[in-house]
This record gives sequence, structure tokens and C-alpha cells, in this order.
Amino acid sequence: MIVFIASCLVALLQFSNAELGGILCRLPRNDGFECGSHRSNSAFYFDFAIGECLEFVFKGCGGNQNRFRTKEECLDGCQSLTKCGKGLPLMDFAGNIKRCEGDRVPCPGGYECIGHGMKSVCCRKADRICEMNVDPGSPCGVPATTHFYFDGVSNLCRPFAFTGCGGNENNFKTKGECMQFCASEVTCLKGDPQPDRFASNRIARCHLDSDCARNYTCVGRGPKKACCPSKESVCATPYDHRSTCSTGLSGSVYTFDINKGSCETIEGGGCLDQLNSFASLEQCSDYCIGSCPGGLGVYLSPFSSLPQLCNVEKKEGCPFGFECMKTTSFTAVCCKTEPICPNPESLVATQASGSARRCTPGLDEACPKGYLCQQASNLEHICCTSPLECPYGMRTLRENFNRPKVCSPGVEGSCPPDYLCLAGNGGVVGGMPKNVCCQPEKKCVVPYVDESRKRPQKCLPGDRRCPAGTYCLEAVDDQQIINSTVKHYLFLCCYEVDVFTCSDGQMPILNPASNKPEKCNPSDPKACPDEYVCDSMLDGSHSCCPNPAITARLCSEVILSPEGQAVECTSWDDNQTCQDFHQAKCRRATDQKYYCCKE
Repeated sequence: MIVFIASCLVALLQFSNAELGGILCRLPRNDGFECGSHRSNSAFYFDFAIGECLEFVFKGCGGNQNRFRTKEECLDGCQSLTKCGKGLPLMDFAGNIKRCEGDRVPCPGGYECIGHGMKSVCCRKADRICEMNVDPGSPCGVPATTHFYFDGVSNLCRPFAFTGCGGNENNFKTKGECMQFCASEVTCLKGDPQPDRFASNRIARCHLDSDCARNYTCVGRGPKKACCPSKESVCATPYDHRSTCSTGLSGSVYTFDINKGSCETIEGGGCLDQLNSFASLEQCSDYCIGSCPGGLGVYLSPFSSLPQLCNVEKKEGCPFGFECMKTTSFTAVCCKTEPICPNPESLVATQASGSARRCTPGLDEACPKGYLCQQASNLEHICCTSPLECPYGMRTLRENFNRPKVCSPGVEGSCPPDYLCLAGNGGVVGGMPKNVCCQPEKKCVVPYVDESRKRPQKCLPGDRRCPAGTYCLEAVDDQQIINSTVKHYLFLCCYEVDVFTCSDGQMPILNPASNKPEKCNPSDPKACPDEYVCDSMLDGSHSCCPNPAITARLCSEVILSPEGQAVECTSWDDNQTCQDFHQAKCRRATDQKYYCCKE
């Protein structure tokens, strides 16, 4: 037995601290499994690839130790792992991070103290990392990519084929990143370091970005840090075609166009000594467009072989399996991400491998019982539980991370004053349904009348008291008090009808597919086209209705035809008749007819 323990200890000592320490924070996210005795709950895990604490839904049982109750607990336990620019901080075999504090609590040889106060950690010195021999890693099923290592003999960064897994810390994604980390003096990738304000022949040193002037950022390590022009200022600087080249014209020069969000070639050659100029399309793309965060795979355009640009606000421009993510303040590219359910409270069905179960929408039995085939943020379709929503006609109160507000019936203050605590629909597979805070949204227009009592039938949303084909909706006149718990709301069993008339009698915009009023969000100022406003309908819904301020505007100067006749049109929104006339709109005149008028 003693021999066995000793051999294990010897084997243990053969591993480095980086391989053993911090193992908990480097474990992959594990959602656990449903077990009936414990309910699903929100938790946080540390994503080592991007150095962030992310929220997820823990199913109740199983899982691993990379799980924290709050984001603060997660950051306290794991964020120190990201303090070093390369590699992990020094740790013991139990994963405890070695703390330091300057000369008072120093680091061992080969390490330097990075950070402030007792939150500082011991990081391997840059020269030790840059002295490591090149290591291509070991094949692990992914295509090899070109990375860079620092060659201490020539003092240059050289390319090598990285196999995707393993290797050592002398491994950089770009040549610029390699030079910034390993160069003996700070090398700004573009432009010159900020001079010291007290001595212009010295460069300004810094610890944080706030130590630098505007449009500069603090780069480098330890005492070597200096202020270099920020990427935002470099890429936003217009290329000056009138400038004289100090180094002569170069045949192939590229510049980043901030208005187009892409790298453009300078016709007829250009100057490489300008701030926003690059010798190749790849250099420009790498610097100003960037790469996906956290080492995520980027989608390369089949036409340019460069990262595919996309619109992050509209979530457009990426193929299936890729998500539009911001890489700089002015660009976004398509990144390969794992599919996540569109609603944060939904649980995803997993396969034996632990990956999300993909599905084909519209197919019967595409997902297990209790799951729906839904589109994830990366456009793939996966099996998720239905979102936790209020009964029909009610609006669900959603809080941080778009999570529904769960409540306890009868507990005062569980919901805001204008909301009711009701049993929600969806969100769970088996088990007890959850209660959520709901607000009446749709009003009753045509109530169901009980034939025996000859009067409308009262109800409470979610109690299933209404006959088939009817819904429990708020009455138009809802001033009656039902009881001490549910105040100021009267609900009736009602037939579902679509209201086609705005509050002033005008017609709303109709959806061309359904031929029903187009719904809108009243809190969104751009929810409706010009000359329309998001107005409340009789049933409590909101649709795009003609703006009274526009429709009431009278014609000031009518447009005449070549024959001298006033050009008539049909209504204020007739955009066809008047389109051939400059700055003309169809407006009502004092004779109550509509004419093409000058605006």
C-alpha cells in the first residue's frame, strides 16, 4: 500500500501546477439532470475560454463543481485565472492560487507579481514564456491553423502550424500579439507610443488605460507598459489621399473604411506610413475587424476568405450555426457558437454526448415529449421546453436577462401593483407549474353569455373555467373589485376577435400574410413607419394607426397637371399618385377632397 501511494505521489509531482491547479474553474459547463426532488435554478459557471462568469440553468441534480450561486461568488473564485496575459497564475496542487504583494510577499523565481494589493497573482515572466521552444501541439481532430511563436535568437515572431490542442504558452494567434508580448520594448502595432508629458524624449508609462491620454490604450506587461494608439482611433482615422509619402508609394495598400465596416484597397497605390494603412488585406482585417472572442471559430466569406461581416443589431448576415458577435466597437463578424434556447428559462434537450439535440421544424416527433423545436441564436434548431408565459391575453413581466418574474400567490409585494400572480404555461417538463407576474394586455370585446343566467361569465386567467373557443380576458370596463387579492380587474370569458378600427375610426396597417392588423410595441419609437403611430385598439392590443397630426394636415399648395387641373388622389396614404411630382404628398383640402400637394 505504501509503495502504491508513493508511486502515485511521484506521478502527481510529474505534472505542472498549470495542469493540476484551477481544475474546478476549467471544468466545462454541466447542466446536470432533472431528478424530481430538486427544482431547476439559476446558477453561474466560469467560462475559461473567454474569462467570464456566465449564467445557466442548473437542472437540480448532478453537474460538477464549476457552479456558483451568484456571479460575485464565481468572480471571487475564478477570475484570478485570467490575470496573466499568457497562461495560468502559479497554483499549488490543490488549485489554490499563489498570492503576492510586491516585495512584501514576493513570487518565486521565474514569476512576477501582476495586479494590485492582495488580489495580485504570480505570473510566469514574459521572458520565460518567450524563451520556450516552439511546440505545434498534438492533433485533436481540428484543422491546423497558422499561429506565431517568438524566436529569441532572431528576436522575431515566426509562423508555425498549430494543430489545435496542447502546446505551450509561446503560442500567439497573430504576429502583432506576439511582438507586443515578447518584444524587449513596447512596440505599438500602429503609430508611436505616447510621449511622457514631462520629458518628450521618453515614452509615457502606464498601469491602466485611464493613465493614458484620449485615443490611447495601455499595452504591454509589468513595468514595460506604455500608451499606444487605440484600435478605435487608428481604424476611425480617415486615409489622407493628399498626404505625401515619406517612404514612397507602395503598390498594395489597404485602409479600413469605418462607414462601410470593411477594408478597402487604395487605388493606384498609397502610403504605408499613415496610421490607418496596411500592407495586406489580412493585416487590415486582423487589426480593425478582429477575430471571434474566446477562441470561437470565425466564418470566412467564400468570396474574400476574410471574416464574414454581419449586422449585430438586426442579427443578420450569418449562416446556420454561426452568431453575429461584436469584435470591435464598429464591426461584428459571424462566430461559431453552441446553440442556446431563445428563452433563458427554457431547458434544452441533450444527447448522450451532452450536446444540444438538433431538430427539423415542422416534423412530427422532432423532439421528446414536453419539448418544442425552436430556433437558437445561432440559427440552428434545437429542442427546448416552451417558454414560461402568462395565460392568453396577459403580458409576462420579464426582468434581468429577460427572465420571467416568478412569484408566490397571496404574498403581498410578490408582484408590482399592476400585476397579478398567476400560474404560467410552459417552462417545465413534468413537475409543478410556476407562478409568474402577469399584466392584462388584451381586452374583451365580445363576451360569452351564459344561456342559463343570461349574463357574461366571470373568470380568472388560468382557471380553465371558460368554454371551448373562448378565453379569459379583461373586461373593457374593469373597475369592479373581485376580492382582496385581485383588485381593480374584472375578467370575462370572451370570443377572440380582431379589431380593424383605430381609436379615431381610421384603418391600421394590415399584415399582408395574415390580413390582420400589424401589431407593434408602443415603447419602441420606430415600431411604425413614418406618418403612423403605435396606437391602442379597443381590445387593448397595439397596432400602427395613421398619425392624427399628419392626417389632419391640410393642403397648402395644390399641384397642377400640364392641363392646369388639380391632381386628385385617393387618401392621405396614397403614395402612388403623387410620386412623379417633386416633394409632393396626398393631402386633404378644405373641400374635403384629396389632392397632390407641395410639402
